[in-house]
Order: sequence, then C-alpha cells, then structure tokens
Amino acid sequence: MATFPSGGTAQKYRFIKHHQASLPVRQLCARLQVSRSGYYDWLKRQPSQRRQQDDVLLLDIHRIHAASKSRYGSPKVHRALRQEGIRVGVKRVARLMREAGLKARVECVYRRMHKRRAELKVLPNYRLEESKPTGPNQQWSSDVTYIRLGRRHVFLAVIVDLWSLESLRKQVDYYIRYFYNRVRLHSSLDYVSPIQYEKAA
Repeated sequence: MATFPSGGTAQKYRFIKHHQASLPVRQLCARLQVSRSGYYDWLKRQPSQRRQQDDVLLLDIHRIHAASKSRYGSPKVHRALRQEGIRVGVKRVARLMREAGLKARVECVYRRMHKRRAELKVLPNYRLEESKPTGPNQQWSSDVTYIRLGRRHVFLAVIVDLWSLESLRKQVDYYIRYFYNRVRLHSSLDYVSPIQYEKAA
C-alpha cells in the first residue's frame, strides 16, 4: 500500500506521476487535495525522458568537442561516443551540436592581402637579441607561404635548424607520418585511427 505524501505540492505531483499507471489521476488528485489541471500544467513543464537523456548526452558531446580543440564535427564526435560505448545516432548528435552551437573549427587557409605594402606592420626581429646556437635543436626558424593548387591554396612551411642550417623536413615528416597520422581519426576508415583499425582487423 502506497503511503501518501504530506509535503509540498511538487512532491504530491511527483507521487501522482509515479502511481498514475496503477491508480486514476482523478482519485490521486482528490486524495492529495490538488487540482488535476494544476498537475497537468506541472507535467507539461517537466522535461521529457528524451530531453533528460539529451542533456546528459550533451555533456559528453561538449567534453569530446573540447578535447578535440573544436576540430571535431558531428561524424567524429559520433564515432568517439561509440568508442566509449555510448550508442546514439549520428543525426541525434548533429542535432544536439547544432542546438548547442557547436561546430567544427575550420581554419582559414588563405586570405588575400588588399593592403598596400606601406600599410603593413613591420614586426621586430626578436632573434637578434638571442645568442647564437651552440648545438642542434636549440633554435629553429620557420617561414610559411601559400601555393595555389587549382582552386585552392595550401601551406608550404619550411623549418630550419639555425645551428646546422639544415631543413628539419625529415623529422617533421617522420612525426606526422609515423605518429600523428597513426593516432588521429580518419574519415576514410570510418572515423577510427589507423592503430584502432589494425587492432580491429
């Protein structure tokens, strides 16, 4: 036999919601001395179970999106959730990210310079204040330019060790090829890393 609550109105409404499957709402409201219209108004104001699940899911989406430094869109966030054992549809993830204003950060690759050279700000050369390097990997220098490939532009970056004046492209290429590309998620592999793909094969 259920014990009827004697607390506030909200507590009574929660009791009715919990027992309305086994007892008529009219009878419960009469016993607890609350109006049915008031109960139904309260019920409409309560978040649905789906909404509550969305709120919990959104916390995980925010966490994964922040961990990716805002680089992940809904497909990669969806894949990361699945890897954590959270079963959810990609459309639901996309909807929640859209409602929360979460987007994948797209970095601008090329920006046309319209200013005249005389208007460009000249920055000081801080390296002139540094002593000369006495060994490798103490000071690096880098420069970036743009190369047009068809309708798009790509970066060309050169990194030089100021002690040997040799390019570090081999070291950078090794890092990207054998470390970074091995752990990042690839869309061509259904948003898993090459390491995860090989383990699952």
